[in-house]
Amino acid sequence: MPRAPLRQRLLPAILILAAAPAAAAPPGAEISDGFESGRIDPKVWAPCPRSENRFFIEETVVRSGRYAAGMALLPDGTMPPAILPAEVARRRSGCLDTAPGAVFKPEDDQRAELWLQSIQPAGADSWFGFSFRIDSPDAGAGGNRLVVGQWKQSSSQSPILAQRFKGGAFHLTLEQATASPGQQCRVLVAWQDGYDFSDFPAGTRSFLHGGAEELDVELPSAPAGECARGLAIDRQAILPSPFGAWVDMVVHLRVAGRPDDLVEVWADGQPVVAVRGPVGSPAARDQYFKFGPYRDPSPAPLVVRFDDFSRGDSFAAVDPRRFDK
Repeated sequence: MPRAPLRQRLLPAILILAAAPAAAAPPGAEISDGFESGRIDPKVWAPCPRSENRFFIEETVVRSGRYAAGMALLPDGTMPPAILPAEVARRRSGCLDTAPGAVFKPEDDQRAELWLQSIQPAGADSWFGFSFRIDSPDAGAGGNRLVVGQWKQSSSQSPILAQRFKGGAFHLTLEQATASPGQQCRVLVAWQDGYDFSDFPAGTRSFLHGGAEELDVELPSAPAGECARGLAIDRQAILPSPFGAWVDMVVHLRVAGRPDDLVEVWADGQPVVAVRGPVGSPAARDQYFKFGPYRDPSPAPLVVRFDDFSRGDSFAAVDPRRFDK
């Protein structure tokens, strides 16, 4: 039978009004959430409700404990029911609760993101740990942009660190401010075996762009010396694939657009990359984390599961593998 049009196949997401923004947290403020309460806690997370997504609690496919969080794009009947609505203050951009009467259009981006309520000042020295997996065979097909996990600064610019996928291959990018007004530089710092480097020219593995999350926009090459300036990148291992398998991530960030910035990433307990040098914008005041799929339009259902999240002050405090001991 022919498939119904995309708009007819979208299941309405339950409207979840996100919690009001918390004050900036101290640099060492610790948060731990393995979703063992059996819910997505609105004091910790602000879901981004849109008609193409669903947020749910997972009891079958978990990293540890009894529960995990789930988020789906174009969910079908195999998904658990949506989480109950939370009637709290609005705040998230790009979500239906911040645009009353907004209607999802198939040509728009698609997203199912949880925003961490607690923000931090720029330059905070913080460790993040979590486990995630993607259970959608067609989600990585083609060249469509897919991002699952972002660390952002207080602006509309691209994430300072992003977990990206192209052709099904996992890779990590950083952003740098540039001397060119209205532009920033994207730098490839880690990748999965088999990654297609066509977007990142040899040498600096970077390019200049307009500083926002453009969809399907051809980005120009960077002038010599404009990108990856001042960065020392120590690549130590390739990234594992999260398609059909849990991947344990640990990320250490100290980012304020300064020469002493530091980004370190581990996957499944192995060091992947360490980057020293200016990352992001020196003008940013705050930084925050959000997790979940964000992609160019696609008719392929996509399911991401998320477990054992922590933000703390050391590797040992956030490593998801601590639950295996």
